[in-house]
Amino acid sequence: MRAMPARQLWAFLTENDLRELIGQIAAREPGLTVSQGRYMRGDPRALLGDPASLERRESLPGERRIYLLHRKYSADIITHLQPAGPFAGWSQIDEEKTDCVVVRLKDSPAGELEPARIYAHVTWWRAAEKARKRPMFSIWASQTLKWIAARLPATSAKMIRVGPEALAEAKEGRLRLRYLYRTISP
Repeated sequence: MRAMPARQLWAFLTENDLRELIGQIAAREPGLTVSQGRYMRGDPRALLGDPASLERRESLPGERRIYLLHRKYSADIITHLQPAGPFAGWSQIDEEKTDCVVVRLKDSPAGELEPARIYAHVTWWRAAEKARKRPMFSIWASQTLKWIAARLPATSAKMIRVGPEALAEAKEGRLRLRYLYRTISP
């Protein structure tokens, strides 16, 4: 049986691990842009050119989302203007239809770390039909996720990877790796 291409992975990442990982992804091929926050004000195309020019907000307390887009591979940027509610006048990034890799991070108490979910949608549903994203983006996203998985060792829970700083701190007993209310051994 052939393995499916990676479209998501889980990894324990400290802030330093995340910063280094994003830097390494950017170094693989110039053109990566990084933007934080699910809601934005401004021209969505700025996500590829000047994401710092956008006003950004997170959608949920206790959670952050970082969007990785690539100038060469990310052609579709889809947002939806929010007509009412706490985000009225803001646009929400449509993660399913936008060509991006998403890093979702949960806030954790001091001394603990929840795994980040790193994922990319390469298909989405329109009514009863499944739509596929452009092959260039799908290949880049899949290769990026496989590249990340190959560089981060697995924890005792084989499906969850761990960054170098998180691994060192967990082994020294300064950090508890937690998933679904359980401690995960490095």
